[in-house]
Order: sequence, then C-alpha cells, then structure tokens
Amino acid sequence: MKNQNKLLLSAVAICVANSVAAQEQGRIEAGQFDIIPSLNTSMSYIDNVARATDGQAKIYSWRSILSPEIIAATEVDGNPVQFGYRVERGTYFSSSVDDYTDHFVEALTDYELNSRHAINAVLRYEDGHEDRGTGFSLGGGSNLTSPDTYKSMFYGAEYIYGSLSSVGEVVVKADRTTLDYDRSEFAYLIRDRATNRVGAEFNYQIAPSTELVFDFTRSFIRYDNNLLENSLESNENRLLVGIAWENTAATSGYAKIGYKEKEFAASNRDNFYGTDWEVGIEWQPLAYSTVNFSTSADTNETNGEGSLIRGRNYRLSWTHQWLERLSSSLRYTRENDEYIVDDEEFSNRDDKLNTYAAALNYKARRWLSFSLFYKLQDRDSNRETINFEQSMVGVSAEVTL
Repeated sequence: MKNQNKLLLSAVAICVANSVAAQEQGRIEAGQFDIIPSLNTSMSYIDNVARATDGQAKIYSWRSILSPEIIAATEVDGNPVQFGYRVERGTYFSSSVDDYTDHFVEALTDYELNSRHAINAVLRYEDGHEDRGTGFSLGGGSNLTSPDTYKSMFYGAEYIYGSLSSVGEVVVKADRTTLDYDRSEFAYLIRDRATNRVGAEFNYQIAPSTELVFDFTRSFIRYDNNLLENSLESNENRLLVGIAWENTAATSGYAKIGYKEKEFAASNRDNFYGTDWEVGIEWQPLAYSTVNFSTSADTNETNGEGSLIRGRNYRLSWTHQWLERLSSSLRYTRENDEYIVDDEEFSNRDDKLNTYAAALNYKARRWLSFSLFYKLQDRDSNRETINFEQSMVGVSAEVTL
C-alpha cells in the first residue's frame, strides 16, 4: 500500500501545486479542489463468456464497457488529499444475464507531520461483481443465471518514521478488508469474512541506492457466519527479509523471501507452514523500452474446496514506445493455485492459469488515446470441470479534458 499511495499522492501533489498548470492539463478548478474527469470505454468480442469447460455449451458475445470517473484533488495544510468515484457498466449483446454495474469509491491522503513523521491513509469501497466462472463460481459459471455480486471495503493507515537523509525508516501499518456476497444461500454465507492486519516494516540503507528490508505482518481472518463445523477462521504470521534498489545497472526492484504460518481455529484442519516470497524487477535497457518481471508466493482463502489456496504467481511484461504517439505492450502471467485438501481420500486440487495479452496503443491527442488489445486465458486443472479457455479481442478508448 505504501508505494502505491506514494505514487498516487505524488500525482495529486503535482496537480494541485499550480492551478494554472492544472487547468491546462485538463482539470477543472472548483474552489479548493481540482476536478479531474475521465472516461474509459471499450468494445470487445469474447468467445466463452461463462468460461464453460469442454463439452459444455459456450456463449459468444460482444461486450461494451463504459466507465466514467471523477477525481477531486486538493491540499490540506500543504498535504495532498484525493477523493474518487468510478462507475463501470458492462453490457453483453448476446448474453444480457451477464450485464453488470460496478461502483468504486476511494479516498487517499498523505499527511506529513514534520520532516521525520508522516501518516498515509486510504479507504476503498467496491460494489462489484465476479464474472461467471471466476471467483466462487470457478468451474460452475454455466450453472449460474447471473454474475455473483458483493460489497467489499478496505481501509488502512501507515505511520512512517524517517527522513530523506536518514539511513533507516520504520513503517507501522494496520488495515481491514471486508467481503460480503449479496446472495443469501448457505454456500455464500460461509464465505463472508473480514481480514484485519497489523504489521511493521524496517528499511535500512546499505548502499546509496540499496536498502535492506524487514517486513512482518500479522493477520486475523474471521468469517461473519461461522456455520461450518470445521471453521475456516485462522491467524497468520508472515516475515519477509530482502533488499530494494533503484536505478542500478538500468534496473530497479525488490526481492524478499521469508516464512509464513497459518494456524486454523479448527483442530481438524491442518495448519500451514511454508516459504513465501515477493520479487519485482524493472529493467529499462533503453529510455523507450521497459521489461518488468514479478513473482510471489502466498496463501489465500479458498473459494471452493480445501482449507486454503497455496498460490505461486509469475508475471512478465514488455512495453515499448515505437513513436511519440505509438506504443505496444506484451504480457504473460502464470498463476499456480494448489487447493490444500485435509481429507486423505482426496488429492489436492492443482490449477494452472496462463494469461497472454497484447496491446497496441495510440495517443491521438493529449486528451484522447486508443488501444487495440487481445487476451487469451487457459486454465488447466486436475479437476476436469475447472478447465476452460477464453479469448478476447477488442478496442478501447480513454478521454480526458
């Protein structure tokens, strides 16, 4: 959350620093706020809307997405504050049961108390949906008559101690995430939950552009309707140690590895103890070409069978600026999910999801850009009902002031 907030709030600070410049960059000055509107829209063709497996009837449909957003940015005592709202409407021309309307609300602030003390805070609310065949309906999308909908909220804060000239920095953080499905069937009630996390991070400079990082997080996962005899509630401890570096041999990144334990409240569920990691590397061999690689290992709450999901993810992307207005991007991701099953009569479920994506981007004007994109997803599992393949091709546009 720290790095993401810093990037977002840095942009806010820039846009509110000079109201004249803000006006020139497509922002509307309204009292103490700069109003930043935008509109994203796309039209795409999808060849397997509900992610049906082989042997099941597949739905082919065009889909349009219309997503306007408005951001209000200001400063309070010289500290940036941002509020945002976005709505997204998806319409399937040949499958109206898959239509959806999602709402997103966000508030961010970065409050610097003095040169050594700062507080970051963020709140996000989502009234969203899961496409048929994803999330809880993975492997059963064709059995649903509409997408699953839910309400989710995230709010958290960080206290940062350290200055730009100090060799060390301490970050104390806490956050809460809630997830509540709108459906009232037993299978959905047992998935409503809240996750509370507290943690601390210590960064120590060991070279001009390199830091040693210690990151500890304690999580408390509680289910709203604890209706299962063998409860899924658990406590987690996660400790990672590594380094982070910037602008070294045309690369920036981080690499952390450590230990994760997940202990269930139910004695008949097996606790998890294992190795976690987080790695992210950005390589820029040329000023107009960037390669990114990331990988991570962690545990997630199950959305189907088993006690937990042991995830190992890999992502590789390349962006290239061919001309001043023309760029392209390629991306490959691999998600390996192992559903840990406590019953010795059944084997663990192993899912492998490969995603291939490509886009050609054209910036027609400062306020208008287009993108031609293609995406292919292929899921392979030792549970045959989980397998599916879906491809999508389309064009999108972004409009600002």
